[in-house]
Amino acid sequence: MILLPVTTQGSQQTQPPQKHRGIPSPISLAAPKETDCILTQKLIETLKPFGVFEEEEELQRRISHNVGDWVSV
Repeated sequence: MILLPVTTQGSQQTQPPQKHRGIPSPISLAAPKETDCILTQKLIETLKPFGVFEEEEELQRRISHNVGDWVSV
């Protein structure tokens, strides 16, 4: 999403763009192709030995913390 400054007729002053919280628009709404799914699985299998994925317990703790932060805003 591109935010542009707002101007009123006859006014040269611009207002700063408004900040919006949330999820940006998707790059594509198309379903993944079979090759996309295959390559994703290969990438996951390649990364597993390096320990880059978090355990389910850590994931749930992080999500809970982030939701708590978001709700308190």
